[in-house]
Amino acid sequence: MSDSVPIRWISRYITKVADKYGMSFLDVAVEVGLPSEKEKIQIIEFLTYNQDVAIWGKVSDEEYVIPISFTLEAQLSFSNSYIGYIIG
Repeated sequence: MSDSVPIRWISRYITKVADKYGMSFLDVAVEVGLPSEKEKIQIIEFLTYNQDVAIWGKVSDEEYVIPISFTLEAQLSFSNSYIGYIIG
């Protein structure tokens, strides 16, 4: 795996959010307990790809692999942030 994933954190992060909020992880606001800049993941596989719906994939912090959904809002935000870098 890439050296750009410096620390293993997924399990600790999910446990912390569950302990604090005690509800479905999907019900927790995105802004709550965001991972730090050092807590990176690597996309290891895309399971679906369709620009009109959420994209599903798998991510890893070198220790754990978990499923992830990139919502339409997240895709748009990413596209707007990197438009000049990708296109040219």
